[in-house]
Amino acid sequence: MPRTVVSQLRRFQRDPSGAVAIEFVLIAPLLLTLLFGIITLGYFIGVSHSVHQLAAGAARASVAGLDETERSELADAYLSQAGQHYPLLVQTEVTPDVIFDGGAQAGITVNVSYDIDGSLLDIANGFLGLGLTTIDGSAYLAY
Repeated sequence: MPRTVVSQLRRFQRDPSGAVAIEFVLIAPLLLTLLFGIITLGYFIGVSHSVHQLAAGAARASVAGLDETERSELADAYLSQAGQHYPLLVQTEVTPDVIFDGGAQAGITVNVSYDIDGSLLDIANGFLGLGLTTIDGSAYLAY
């Protein structure tokens, strides 16, 4: 019996048919982690860009108004359609803040905060401990 076990082990040692499977098992976790990181980074960049563009778009939309009330309504109307203009954003997670500066140089500041709770970024945040809770964007436009 020991002789057959030893011969079986020698035959298994010479047979390379399982080498690819072993290599895949060793490399797959690294490959999947890298792939998840690339997808997460791309999603973060897309959401961050959308938040900044939403703030800039709301500021630009307010230019058509004649007074502060009308400009505020135009900016709010643009912000309320964030999900339609920017498909990566979920409307319920967008928190806008519109501030008018009525000084010597009148202007508008639009601040947008996007809560990442429940998104892919929240999952990555749990794994990597990034400390992200919101993505913030801001735009200023002088009239």
